[in-house]
Amino acid sequence: MLVGRTNAGKSTLLNALVGKKISIVTHRPQTTRHPVHGIVHRPEGQVVFVDTPGFFKTHKSALVDTLHQRASEALKGIDAVVHVVDPTRDVGEESDMVAAVLGRVDQPKILCLSKSDLPKRPFAENWLRLGAGYSAVVEASGFTGDGCDALVTALLALMPESLPLYPPDQITNTTLEFQAAEMIREKVYLFTGEEVPYRTQVEVDKVEERPSITGKPVLHVIASVVTPTDGYQRMLIGAGARKIKQIRLAAQDDLRRTLGKKVKLELDVIVDHKMEH
Repeated sequence: MLVGRTNAGKSTLLNALVGKKISIVTHRPQTTRHPVHGIVHRPEGQVVFVDTPGFFKTHKSALVDTLHQRASEALKGIDAVVHVVDPTRDVGEESDMVAAVLGRVDQPKILCLSKSDLPKRPFAENWLRLGAGYSAVVEASGFTGDGCDALVTALLALMPESLPLYPPDQITNTTLEFQAAEMIREKVYLFTGEEVPYRTQVEVDKVEERPSITGKPVLHVIASVVTPTDGYQRMLIGAGARKIKQIRLAAQDDLRRTLGKKVKLELDVIVDHKMEH
């Protein structure tokens, strides 16, 4: 399991480990909402990484409490923990939240200093001083992939012997519907900044392959962005529907690159007033 404070680089690291984008990444805290499995295959063995919501100190809310609970529950049944830390940020209150969770874990733990590609990591030494409490310490970059092999090697030394959990051609446990919804949600956050509420959701109604005039099938995705007010709906659609078109085209292109096939995305914005409460 990858655990850490929010924006520590867990999802970026997971994508680098599996070699493909399976977990979305934005500047917003707790972008990861659900635990995502990323499977790394090596001749020596298989490691299943579980990406989890980051721990985030903010005003109390049901959503934040739920995400913290999901992160804690994901610890059940795991064999090792990778504590991902951001050496550009000092040990602090959010780190204490992670430490409290790790204190209840008997499994071996690895300390992973992320963002090793950055020229300035002012708090790296502060984190390295905590390394004695871990089975191993690794520095890695999800951006360049440096250190990923060292992390996998360190984990394989700690893994129990068992049959593989996934076949050799599978790199994630997520469905096409989940991947499409996440890609769209990522683009909503990237193109709207802080003005769109965090509880905005994406619902995927249909994912199906359809024939095309070229003979190659096209993956058709029909989805909706669900937001709590008419005002937010207008904001997401934008003047002349330019904002939703920007979101749709970016998500469509990302899905095409990730899945390696042509994608046609139909995207609407709907209002659910129950989300206001």
